[in-house]
Amino acid sequence: MKKKFTPPRDISIGILGNAVKSSTCETAFELIKILQDRKIGFVVQDDIAKQMKVKCGYDVKGGAAPRSEVPGKVDVVISLGGDGTILQTAATVGDLNKPILGVNLGKLGFLAELNLDELKSSIDELFKGKFNQEERTVLEATFEENGRTGKIFALNDIVVDKGGSSRMIDLETYVDSEYLITYRGDGIVLSTPTGSTGYCLSTGGPIVAPESRVIAISPISPHTLSARPVIVPDTCQIRVVARSTMKEVMIIADGQTSRLLPQPAEINVSLAPRRIVLLRKSKNGFFNLLRTKLMWGADIRSEDRE
Repeated sequence: MKKKFTPPRDISIGILGNAVKSSTCETAFELIKILQDRKIGFVVQDDIAKQMKVKCGYDVKGGAAPRSEVPGKVDVVISLGGDGTILQTAATVGDLNKPILGVNLGKLGFLAELNLDELKSSIDELFKGKFNQEERTVLEATFEENGRTGKIFALNDIVVDKGGSSRMIDLETYVDSEYLITYRGDGIVLSTPTGSTGYCLSTGGPIVAPESRVIAISPISPHTLSARPVIVPDTCQIRVVARSTMKEVMIIADGQTSRLLPQPAEINVSLAPRRIVLLRKSKNGFFNLLRTKLMWGADIRSEDRE
């Protein structure tokens, strides 16, 4: 669902990112100067604040907090990094429903759409209400772990795979208790529309518009060539039973959180009750983003000749 973002009168900004990258520290420093010029309150991730003090000689003087506490103290979270950092930020925000704005310090950037050269102008546009807020669906996976029910959430995808083994894995897949297929191969990707441009895409799965209410089921390197990706409504309950000659199988959420489960393992995936809110420039539509990021229409042959 998409609607105009209306900034609160006394807005405060949280700054999260990958503190290991030097570009994160430098960008955070530039962002803080922009916010201070506009008298906007902020809270920065504490390890980024430490890096700024060392590398930039700037002390935030009490405007820092542990990563897990930042979203609860602010109105909007700005994520500095690539799409992987956005996924980390989404996990940190959890069910707080705080809007996330991504500044791309990575490469492709489907989720983190702002570039460094437009940071200042984009902050002004944000406060003028020129951004849309988009609610993105989240998947919830439940499973048995050490005699208890485990649970993980994913904005992009839930992956069940064979871990580091070279052997294939059998994945019995059910949709609303109806048997679909047994995928035999390296694994399976259960993707939201947001995640359709991630791992799902690299497995040969479809690109899905973000507002679509579906889940994409895509096999990873299936041994049976007729086994194809399937799209189901996101109201469905998907059950995957993993069977292999290995002792354990792996379940991964957004490439960030993983669990090793003894097999045969049963994983149940459904739509989570929470949503993640992303802030997007109103003039940048999804299909325009696809053309830009995937270079649709560009003639690489002509560029090579030139």
